[in-house]
Amino acid sequence: MLRSRFKYLVLIIFLASVVLIVFLQYNSGNSIKSLIQDNQSLLTELQIKTKLQKFQTNIIFCETALRDLVTKDDPRHSLELERELKAIREEFIEIDNTIRPTSELKLLDQLNFLVNEKLDNSNQVMNILSQLGQDSALAFIRTLRGRTIRDSLIQTLSLINESRQQALSNISTSVNTNGAKAKSWGIILALVACLASLITFWYLVVQGQRQQKLIRTLDTSEKKIKEASKIQEQFVANISHEIRTPMNAILGFAGLLQKTNLEKNQQEYVRSIRSSAENLLTIINDILDLSRIESGMMHIERLPFNLRELLDSLATMMNVKAKSRNLYLKTEIDQSMPQILKGDAVRLTQILINLLSNALKFTHEGGVSIKAECAEKKDEITSVRFIISDTGIGIEQAKQKTIFERFHQAQPETTRRYGGTGLGLSIVKQLVEIQNGTISIDSEPGKGSVFTVVLPYQISKETEITGIPSAVLVAEPLLKKIKILVAEDNPMNQKLLQHLLAQWQIDFDMVHNGAEAMSALQRGPGNYAMVLMDIQMPEMDGYTATEKIRHDLNLQIPIIAMTAHALAGEKEKCLGAGMDDYISKPINEEELYKLINKYVQSNSPHDTSVIDLEYLKVLSKGDEVFEKNMIRSFSIQMPEELNRLKSSIIDKNYEQIGSIAHNMKSTLSFMGLNQLTPLLQQIEQECKKQNGITRINDNFTLISATCQLAITEARELIS
Repeated sequence: MLRSRFKYLVLIIFLASVVLIVFLQYNSGNSIKSLIQDNQSLLTELQIKTKLQKFQTNIIFCETALRDLVTKDDPRHSLELERELKAIREEFIEIDNTIRPTSELKLLDQLNFLVNEKLDNSNQVMNILSQLGQDSALAFIRTLRGRTIRDSLIQTLSLINESRQQALSNISTSVNTNGAKAKSWGIILALVACLASLITFWYLVVQGQRQQKLIRTLDTSEKKIKEASKIQEQFVANISHEIRTPMNAILGFAGLLQKTNLEKNQQEYVRSIRSSAENLLTIINDILDLSRIESGMMHIERLPFNLRELLDSLATMMNVKAKSRNLYLKTEIDQSMPQILKGDAVRLTQILINLLSNALKFTHEGGVSIKAECAEKKDEITSVRFIISDTGIGIEQAKQKTIFERFHQAQPETTRRYGGTGLGLSIVKQLVEIQNGTISIDSEPGKGSVFTVVLPYQISKETEITGIPSAVLVAEPLLKKIKILVAEDNPMNQKLLQHLLAQWQIDFDMVHNGAEAMSALQRGPGNYAMVLMDIQMPEMDGYTATEKIRHDLNLQIPIIAMTAHALAGEKEKCLGAGMDDYISKPINEEELYKLINKYVQSNSPHDTSVIDLEYLKVLSKGDEVFEKNMIRSFSIQMPEELNRLKSSIIDKNYEQIGSIAHNMKSTLSFMGLNQLTPLLQQIEQECKKQNGITRINDNFTLISATCQLAITEARELIS
């Protein structure tokens, strides 16, 4: 409060100083203006005095010239006299015009009369001289009339000079007075200006000191905010870790349990466990997505993708949920839409899945449709409009403004009835906005909702299409005869990894921390194909262990980070520590399997073949043409069968799954892929039970992996 009053006091003093300076400047200006006017008047008076003196001198010269003319009778003197008389007339007119406004009119009239008399007298002398002769002219001069007029003129001029001298004295006095005033005002103005400058300087110094203090305070506050942000981030990381670690065990063991022979109600219990765990994981992921967006770690890719294939994949994935709720799911795409676009297909998928999931969740009858059309096309940029409409419960107009805010849902009972946290649409909105897009809603209670998303994408060139994944799931080749070092301290996660690796027939050693991992690698650095490294472990964490493996042991063995930390920047931190890749907990079996394949295969030569042609050679009896035709048929037929099998698994068409698996056994036997027969037989058994889609999908991943390598070998054999 005191500082605020002081600020206003300084402001008032400053304004008063400005007003005072303006006042002083005004008075000083008036004094200077008066001084200039007085100086001008003084100069005018001096000029008038000079002219009067000159006028008086010319009258005397005229008198002398008249005498010389009469005495010498020289025509040249006559011309000179005429010029003098003319000059006297002109000078008088000029003097009269100059001093008449400021002189006594009586003296000026008298001067005018005497000047005319003087001129007439001179003209008479000249006429007498020219007509009567020199003697008559001299006689006229001796009458002293001309001298009397001259003396009267001089006397009148003296009177005029005296009156002008008084005016000159008054002007001089005024000049002195105004000069003194101007000087005084100037001194006062300078003093006030100096005082104001001193006050201003003092105020600026004080303000500078306060600003520096404020900056220090802001720096301190900023540090505290950063520290609080770090604490918050660490808190979220710890919470994420503590939740994801047991979640990894829950989902992992539930998945393993689903692969066993269970009764129908037991299968339902396991599905409920997995569903609840996955819902909780979705909430955790939503919170982490918000954290990534707020921290600026949500990077938008610019990669080519096929929009039609992306929408088809979404429809296939979401159609299962739609059918389970007896709803339709329609997709429509504008025919003028470019085939290949360039942008972030992952974020687009995340946006559309969120919107489609919400639409299906809040729709009880009818269904959901998604439409993609060109909103605008300019140069190489096209704006794609996605319209997701449903026939669900709808949203009130008043609630539509808040549904994109965090933890907001259309109705308070929505969370209790439908579940969810209210984060989904907030994440969607932020994902749309960081891609320079827009999102809007049009909804009416009881009639459904329409969400419209507009996103700009670059039209990809034909040369950029390479590298776009096809719709067929193609996994990596099946691994054999490798050994992995696993560093994991949590007993439940250890058991889960033991089951997974044993299922994949991968040999492994299990250690409890980074120090034990170091010791194992020191004892036998060539015993392991790769390391699965947990991050948060006792004694030595994963970061420290990785740095020591890279620098102290100088080993370039692939190291995959396994962490329950899934915050923004965690992956970059792992890679920066020297790890090769990263997988977050709960661990996805398929992703882990592919990661193991990726790094083990890239670091080991392919010195063994998957295909065994011994059986085919027995059948061909040496007919190489027959062998090549069979191999060619395999390379063409097998991708088609994998496609059909994958589609049937998605549709849960057990009859078709069993039929395709049965036919594939004979096809694979020709290529000597007998190791896949048990997996296909297991798929047939599950299809007869009309159950176990999870185990069927896991077996398909392994079968597809081996078949992909076999297809590659087959194409090399016939090329």
